[in-house]
Amino acid sequence: MDIEQSFSVPFSPDLVWKSFLDVEGIVTCLPGASLTAPPQDDQLSLAMTVKLGPIVAAFKGEGEMKLDESGHSGVVSGQGSDRKSGSRVKGTAQFVLLPENNGTRVNIVVDYSITGSLAQFSRGGIVRELATRMTDAFAANLKLRLEAANEELEAAPVQAPMPESGAIADASPVQPEPAAKAYSAAPQAAPLDLGNMFWSLLLNRLRRLFGLKEKQRCPTCGK
Repeated sequence: MDIEQSFSVPFSPDLVWKSFLDVEGIVTCLPGASLTAPPQDDQLSLAMTVKLGPIVAAFKGEGEMKLDESGHSGVVSGQGSDRKSGSRVKGTAQFVLLPENNGTRVNIVVDYSITGSLAQFSRGGIVRELATRMTDAFAANLKLRLEAANEELEAAPVQAPMPESGAIADASPVQPEPAAKAYSAAPQAAPLDLGNMFWSLLLNRLRRLFGLKEKQRCPTCGK
């Protein structure tokens, strides 16, 4: 199934594109998602947690992110499984950044498939609602990151000019840079909570199962 989504942010395509180059930062913008290992070239080790009523699905798997700088576009693909439910998900997301007025529009097309016990929730509008909530949250988080990055650029101090030739250099010893720390995976992100969608879906299924129809109110008396 294909799902198309889009959102806009009030920043130039060049600035937005730079944020997409920070893979770890981009992943943190996606609710419920986290990296379980440092990126290796285009390869990603991902985790994704979704809460649907009493059901919590924790998917873990591998992904790949390929970027095309000339077209300000990219493709993210991956697959993962949830051991508890025995479900698997596989998908591909294509995105492109387009200039729009004084900002940027991000167009996304997602193609996915779900197998296992959670496949029943891939029908109807529930996955589209999931995609809408994820897109809205991702756009809000990305906007916050871009605003913070823009503020840092504006507040950056002006570098002092280089000393002229022949000037006496500072004789203080150069402190060695601290050794790089081992990668520490970010704490598990809070799950993407779909709230009461589970109960609405369950109620609709029960109505169809027993042939129940929603009670119609009288337009005159309201009963």
